[in-house]
Amino acid sequence: MKSSNRALQAGLAKLLDARRPDAHNDLLHWEGEVVWNPMLAAQFVIARHAMGRPLAKLQAERVLRQLEVMQLEKGCWGMHRYGEPSLFVTVLAYVAARLCGWKSSDKRLAGARDFIRRENVLNVPSWGKVWLSIANLYEWDGVNAVPPEAWLLPKAVPLHPSNYYCHTRLIYMGMASVRALRVTAPFNETTRALRAELYAGQAYETIDFARARGRLREGDLWERPSAILRAVYGAVNVIEPLHVPALRARLIKRFTEAMRFELRSTDYTCLSPVNGLLFALTLHAQNPSDPDLERQLARFGGDDDSPLKGWVWQDDDEGLRVTGARSATWDTSFVLQALSVLKHVDIPELRAHVAEGLEEGLRWLETQQIRSTAAERGAYGKHDRVDPVGGFCFAGIWHGWPVSDCTAEALLAFADADAERYAPAIRRAVRFLLQAQNFDGGFGSYEARKSRAGLEWMNPAEMFGDSMTELSYYECTASNACALRAALDAGVLSGSLSDRAQGALERAGAYLRASQNEDGSWDGAWGVAYLYGTLFGVRGLKAAGADATDPAVQRACAFVLEKQREDGAFAECWRSCLEDRFIAAEESHPTQTAWALSTLLEGDVEDARVREAAERAALALRVMQEADGTWRSPRMTGVFFRTALLDYRLYRQIFPLWALASFEATLGTRAASTPHAGASETFAP
Repeated sequence: MKSSNRALQAGLAKLLDARRPDAHNDLLHWEGEVVWNPMLAAQFVIARHAMGRPLAKLQAERVLRQLEVMQLEKGCWGMHRYGEPSLFVTVLAYVAARLCGWKSSDKRLAGARDFIRRENVLNVPSWGKVWLSIANLYEWDGVNAVPPEAWLLPKAVPLHPSNYYCHTRLIYMGMASVRALRVTAPFNETTRALRAELYAGQAYETIDFARARGRLREGDLWERPSAILRAVYGAVNVIEPLHVPALRARLIKRFTEAMRFELRSTDYTCLSPVNGLLFALTLHAQNPSDPDLERQLARFGGDDDSPLKGWVWQDDDEGLRVTGARSATWDTSFVLQALSVLKHVDIPELRAHVAEGLEEGLRWLETQQIRSTAAERGAYGKHDRVDPVGGFCFAGIWHGWPVSDCTAEALLAFADADAERYAPAIRRAVRFLLQAQNFDGGFGSYEARKSRAGLEWMNPAEMFGDSMTELSYYECTASNACALRAALDAGVLSGSLSDRAQGALERAGAYLRASQNEDGSWDGAWGVAYLYGTLFGVRGLKAAGADATDPAVQRACAFVLEKQREDGAFAECWRSCLEDRFIAAEESHPTQTAWALSTLLEGDVEDARVREAAERAALALRVMQEADGTWRSPRMTGVFFRTALLDYRLYRQIFPLWALASFEATLGTRAASTPHAGASETFAP
């Protein structure tokens, strides 16, 4: 059995090994890959194909390798590796595989082709219809209209796209553009062959695509479009062909201007690869030699052998992956907070290494705050964006889209290190955070919610939930509360800024208290699920003034205690995100165990039940640690929009180390002197 010291030493060594130099400034920091499914890689292949710019041979081979790695047992592909086959992902992956070189006779495609034919490609969700139309494997008449004229509505009208969640509004700007321009790949023999493979038994020219607009496979849906939305579709589909060509041309010109601003303010990456690819297709349709397009494609990644470039991760083992998010600031901020706790654990052998990691990480993190904006700063409001000054992006400063909880976690890293030294950065961060608080006291992610009206009824992304507007997220609210508390306690705020921060903190605390579930938990929107949300909820409440004996904190700890497994660990299934209730997983998970242990340590450790549960969880983490200091991660623990599971690959190293360091700082000495049954060996010197 590993001793506590050896577990921390091995975990720290592995975490320090994970440092990487920044491509922009060579400073060391942390970033783990955020893994989803092959959908984005498939869209990358299709977009390049439509632009007449197929991937180079090595990259095409690596896409095929990724498809092999992510293929489900029966030859299909899913939204993630644990669920059922998805027609949406399978169709796009199949097309990408064929475009990258697999023959139709390849046995690796047989299961997917059978599935597509059985489920009928005409039933693919709307986003799939869009990408198949781009690939010239479906007709644009079979896609529900996304009229650019919607942007002519007054912004005070909730339905105006400026009120949508930022990812949604940019994706739909891209979809409105490519549909209006009828962007379509050139027809060739591969197109002919794919049409025959996808529509077996049907002559492509005889298919009534317009009648297929509303056809959707039930197994792909989060929620079927509402009756109101279907009625809106029907009306818009009738009216849309009557558009005024000159007006539409002006709108596409306006969209193109907005796309160029998005490119130039994000180092040519865009908010996400999805809207980025749609924007690239729009620019290409108007000018295949567009200079902004050339810079965007070079920045996206994939044309050389770089293991990490733009949105692309690649290697020989897992192939070429297009990630939906880069997480350097997020990961580094968490690492620095973990090291700040470890700094207070009395292990002499670690001191120099911890100090070195802190200094390096803080030096890099300090360069990631947005201090001034591009020459187009005045255009942020014009393009429905908040002032980004003071914020930190999930990925890094190059991304240009700061996020409230990323900013909050970075602020906490600075405050834990030396609040006085970083006082100007903290004050800038607080000013940015205050922009993201909603009318109910909670915090959004990129910005505050723009409309009180609920828009989920008109969610056209049938596969995802909670994606139409910014919400008040418990995790974001808690991170912001903790950051505001740290800034106030550090004494680096004054005057109206201090007053505003105090008021925002009080409203955030009230929101968290009011939103706690009856069983003591909080829902997680960005992690699986209740264990994640509850950790943040407790920390946020304590930042707002609760102590460990507060009834709300005690209820949260009671919830965690009930979920502990016989081996002392914790495990929550991804289906919790779908069914709005805690569902236990079969296999203990180190990251989730770390979240639960950290929650218990925020509670009343004088309570014997809490203390013993924490000791058992710490023991479980040491048991789960591999000989090389790593923790194996059997399942994905990140999530967005309810159905999209993510594997944050550095979580498995950060959170267990952080939780064990917190345990040693809080209970280590006491646990060593008062062991409970089965745990005495854990704390042996």
